[in-house]
Amino acid sequence: MILMAVSGQDRVVMSVEPSFVMYKMIASFLGMPYRGVPLNDKFELDIDLMLKKIKQHQPAVIFIAYPNNPTGNLFSEQAIDEILTGTDAIVVIDEAYFSFADKSYAHKLPEYDNLIVMRTVSKMGLAGLRLGYMAGSKFLLQEIDKVRLPYNINILTQLSIEFALDNKYVLDVQTDKIKNDREKLSERLKKIDGLDVYPSDANFILVRLQDKNADEVFFALKEQNILIKNLSHADASLKNCLRVTVGKEEENEQFTAAFKLALEI
Repeated sequence: MILMAVSGQDRVVMSVEPSFVMYKMIASFLGMPYRGVPLNDKFELDIDLMLKKIKQHQPAVIFIAYPNNPTGNLFSEQAIDEILTGTDAIVVIDEAYFSFADKSYAHKLPEYDNLIVMRTVSKMGLAGLRLGYMAGSKFLLQEIDKVRLPYNINILTQLSIEFALDNKYVLDVQTDKIKNDREKLSERLKKIDGLDVYPSDANFILVRLQDKNADEVFFALKEQNILIKNLSHADASLKNCLRVTVGKEEENEQFTAAFKLALEI
């Protein structure tokens, strides 16, 4: 909807790379040029490069996943503020994984007319409902609403969400458990030799194999009935990277044991 509202062959869409693939895909579907700006070797925002590319390409929309997907980290708040003040573009802070992070940009909405914050109930534990929402200035939301297709949210989803939000404490307990288990799993992975374990504020953890082939380890895990995400071919910066979603405690233990065996190949 955001890109439909600003679409045009000369309207550039920008994001960082690696990040959520749908930004590039939807821009492509709408015939809009996409420009990706590489993160640094720690998957952090390179603010000097970002501002340079903004000046060069004059984007209509900039997407920033916060926390980032697939790396799981939160970017510098100061860097994002510099982006917001350094462009007239709509800056979309995609907080899909907000439930697992301790930071948000929602409180800054009154400060920036070009800021939109997006969230979804998917990561709250309601992925099957397919409901997302955005917050921003009245002017921006009125313009975006003009391209909203009819029947975009069904009544069953709306009623289910009302019930879920009335009982949000149940989802909060589940989220807190996942956050605690994420830290436990991260500490376990850090004790395994040959791994770079990246910090995460999402419900997954990204690791890089130092001296093993990600494809081989991925398939060795599958042979043990463990399925994780192989990101090694998603972007050059993700070479030999794997991503594991935080599961139940017994699932995390099963994964760790299988992972150690897979690394022995």
